[in-house]
Amino acid sequence: MRARPARSGPGVTLAAVTLAAASVLVTTGASAGSNLPDGYPAPACGERPQAPERPQPPERPEQLETDEARAEYNARVAEYNEKAQAYNAEIGAYNASMGRFAACLNEYVANAAADIRLIRKLSREAVDRAGR
Repeated sequence: MRARPARSGPGVTLAAVTLAAASVLVTTGASAGSNLPDGYPAPACGERPQAPERPQPPERPEQLETDEARAEYNARVAEYNEKAQAYNAEIGAYNASMGRFAACLNEYVANAAADIRLIRKLSREAVDRAGR
């Protein structure tokens, strides 16, 4: 059994596998392509959720001298409060959907990392078999 050289990190291992695979390709006349004919699949997480637009509070006039002016301003504040309450509910739904979106992307990245580890393992095994 052959002893493997000491590795200082994943970059060295990948470089060694790439160099060994390249030498096999050069000697066989093969060109580098892909074992994934359709490319690597994109995440199936859908579009990133969009945050709802935040309502703007009414601008307070400098003076509210008449009852009519105060009533009009109070009506605008009440309307804003209703919009703010609806916005809070929309933000809750947005936060939940962003959580699902982030979890989906995290799972995609974790799966991709596992794929990379498997590809590296299989590549090393192929190079080892070719070197015998």
